Amino acid sequence: MDYLSQYARLLRVLFIVIPYWSFVALGISLLAYYAFEGGPLTWLLMAAFGLLVMVLALGLARLFSATPSAYGKATFAGLADLRQAGLFKRGPIIGKAKGRHLRFDQPGHLLTFAPTRSGKGVGAVIPNLLDHPGSVVVTDIKGENHAITRAYRETLGQVIAFAPFDPTLSGDGYNPLDFIRTFTPNEVDDARMIAEMLVAPDGKEANHWEREARTLLTGLLLHVALERKAQERNLHRVRALLMRDRSGFEAVIDAMAQSPHIVISTIGRGFSQKEDKERGAVISTAQSRLEPFDSPLLQAATNHSSFKMEDLKRETLSLFIIIPPEYVAVYQPVLRLMVGLATAAMTREAKRPKHPVLFLLDELPALGHMRPIEDGIGYLAGYGAILWLFVQDLDQLQKTYVKWRSMIANCAVRQAFNVQDTQTAELLSGMLGQRTVRTRSGSRSGRFPWLWMATNFNETVAETGRPLLSPAEIMLLPENQMLVFVQGCKPILAEKLRYFSDRYFRKRFDATVSNNDDSADHGVSAAVPQIQ
Repeated sequence: MDYLSQYARLLRVLFIVIPYWSFVALGISLLAYYAFEGGPLTWLLMAAFGLLVMVLALGLARLFSATPSAYGKATFAGLADLRQAGLFKRGPIIGKAKGRHLRFDQPGHLLTFAPTRSGKGVGAVIPNLLDHPGSVVVTDIKGENHAITRAYRETLGQVIAFAPFDPTLSGDGYNPLDFIRTFTPNEVDDARMIAEMLVAPDGKEANHWEREARTLLTGLLLHVALERKAQERNLHRVRALLMRDRSGFEAVIDAMAQSPHIVISTIGRGFSQKEDKERGAVISTAQSRLEPFDSPLLQAATNHSSFKMEDLKRETLSLFIIIPPEYVAVYQPVLRLMVGLATAAMTREAKRPKHPVLFLLDELPALGHMRPIEDGIGYLAGYGAILWLFVQDLDQLQKTYVKWRSMIANCAVRQAFNVQDTQTAELLSGMLGQRTVRTRSGSRSGRFPWLWMATNFNETVAETGRPLLSPAEIMLLPENQMLVFVQGCKPILAEKLRYFSDRYFRKRFDATVSNNDDSADHGVSAAVPQIQ
């Protein structure tokens, strides 16, 4: 940098006195021309003058084009960077740039920051449902993603709509107790995992009552799955046992204590030895977690299975988990259980599927804290699963997951658009990095400084760092632009997708169904061709 500064000062001194040199050289060349009538000396002098000007011009060009980097040299990715990163190949569609779809073709998970009604549906979820050739698991709060893409997904394989509260759908169901591999060494761990999903401690350390409630539920799940009639093997039956009166529940515990199954009997005997006050608190905790299964509609959807979770890896299966927005808070345990079991199924077989299983988890915080997601983000990619997590802002993620920093770091692709809060904008600005800005100030003195004939010239060069985009600039990005961060690539200023106006998706979706999350803002037209 010192050498460059000295070189710059030298060039500027030369540039200041160029008028003298140029007049002298021009005079000599003209004199030589007339004196020697265009002889060799003329051409020699002219060549020397031209060489001088060329050297000075090249030096100045190099000086002014040099990119300062003392504080960083962050820039947005260009076409060559996108090609080098392999973003025009295959994989989930993460945006658009240079008129082409950007795709991520590496093992790794994705995270999107986008507020409500910002285009997540039209720009990320639906395009990938209309493109991904493998299995998908979708938390579809409004059911619109299913309605728009079902016809196309059916051309790839079986479509399951787990929608207990929508009588217009086919009545698909899933019994969580079918996930327990009964009469195998795995049955205890499977039951314990379901109990943990039902009694989730919201990312904090489970308290005594929650730990004991999990243990009790583990025993009851095994008892119902192994020792009850087939028609009773469901979570509603577990809830019914918990809701018995004192004598009725004591009979259940006595039956468990006498079970030939060592784990069931151990849990039964251990519970019977507790004092009445502790027993009451544990039962109350377990009852509250299974309260959603009092719903007759939910009972009907969870007393049978239309599919196996393991089929997500074995064949092309599209699973839409649909809970109306007004019911999400009450039936959060159901959402959490379904997604948790689907992620757990990924590790049951080491063999990777032909195409990755894509989890599109819209409104992730609505599921509450999910340990399978928090832990699985570090290893699920190795089993052929891709998690795509959608959150409204950083605050949502922080409130739900204690390890939010690790979750962000473990996502190979991070995407953000229509950012409206300063906390998220500050995070993104830091991720973009800094660039070095050079400023110059100088003065000339002496005779005729305005004619570049100064005898003294003073110049000060200062370098400072500034973000590639400040938080304020990020919040003011145009509605059709978004930021994309891909591991191993410069940050990308990309275009948002709109599936309904993209020729690639024509005839792949049902245009008679509007996506209310976005269509009101972007004008989905029912005139777009429907799927054939």
